[in-house]
Order: sequence, then structure tokens, then C-alpha cells
Amino acid sequence: MTRDQSIRSDMKSELTEQRNRPKDEFGFYLVASNRELLNHVEKLMNRQGLFGVMDSSGRVHYLVDGRKGSPYAARKVLATAENLIAEQTLHEHHHQAEVHLAVDNVLERYAFNFHLRGYRLLQEMMRVIAGDVSLLNPISKRLYPIIAEKYKMTPYQVERNVRYLFDDLAMREMQTLEDGEYLPFRLLRERDVSLPVARTIVRLAEMVADHLVRSEMFGKH
Repeated sequence: MTRDQSIRSDMKSELTEQRNRPKDEFGFYLVASNRELLNHVEKLMNRQGLFGVMDSSGRVHYLVDGRKGSPYAARKVLATAENLIAEQTLHEHHHQAEVHLAVDNVLERYAFNFHLRGYRLLQEMMRVIAGDVSLLNPISKRLYPIIAEKYKMTPYQVERNVRYLFDDLAMREMQTLEDGEYLPFRLLRERDVSLPVARTIVRLAEMVADHLVRSEMFGKH
């Protein structure tokens, strides 16, 4: 076996070991002296080869055991970094899936014409806002340009398409109420005949945010 093959094999073993460790496990250790602290650190180093220390900002700093030589330390660093990247990627994919689900669940409550282009633009707005709520202030200067760039449109075209979508929904809701039919969810408020674009986007974004919070709370139980 060549040196490179040996290093790759060792790294694979390190990564497998780390991924097989229990997740969401926390340990608290009370130390009352410098000697106890050093002894405990040494035990952790001997067992794991590295351990993380969290600072007041929540960032984790890893201490790596270099006493066994630089190849050993390098394997520990690379395996830990690869594992952290994999976990972060998985977390991001999971979060994006949750956002898409929340947006769809909120918008599907209402009688939107999903064949209209404005509906796709509104979906994208909700997803983008879920990642950065500051884009709501102001919508015309921050949110519209982002959506416009993605869909090769102008901010004015984005606003016009979404406005048409909301006008169409308002007419659908009023017609349903005039026909005496049951409407479980509606965006049009009492005595209103239209849906202000910016205000309605904010309302929908708040609903998506609430849905995500409830989903997260439910997922923890």
C-alpha cells in the first residue's frame, strides 16, 4: 500500500468513526482545579484526538492533539472538516425543503390562479424572504430587484405580475362570497375590494415564518 493510499484509508476510518458517534449528546464536567482541568483535557485528547470549545458567540474552536505527529493531526482535522461540511450541507438541504413546504402550505390555502406567472414569482419571494426577512424593507428596492434578476425581468414587471395575481385572487374571493359559497381562508379583509401588494406580501411572509416556527417546535417533540 502506498503512502497516499494509507492516508486516504486512515481518513476514511476517522470519518466513519466520527459519523457513527451518537448525535445530540451533551456532557457537562465540573472541574475545580487546574490539575483536574488538564487531566480531563488529556483524557479527551487521548480518546478523541481533538475536542471543541465553544466561545461566548457560539462558535466552536477545535483543539487538535499534535503529540502523535502531524499526519495524525492532519487526518483528524480533515476528517472533522469533512464531517462538518457534510452535516452543514444536509442541514441546508433540510431547511430548504422545510421552506418550500411551508410556502406551498400557506399559498395553497387561498384560491390563487397558479397558472399565472405572478404565482411563481410570489412563491420565490416567500422562499427568499424566509432566508432574509430584511428584504421586506423596502420591498420595491430590495426584494423586487432580486426576483427580477433571477427571472430576467424588471422590478416593475415583477410588481405588475404579482399585483395582477392579487387582483385576480380578490375577484375570486369576492365572487365566491357573493355566490354564498364557503371560503375557509381568504386574504381579502372585510370591506376591502383589493389586496395592496406590499402589505399582502408581508402578511404572507409572516404566515410562512409562523409555519416554519411551528414545524420546528413540532419536530423537536
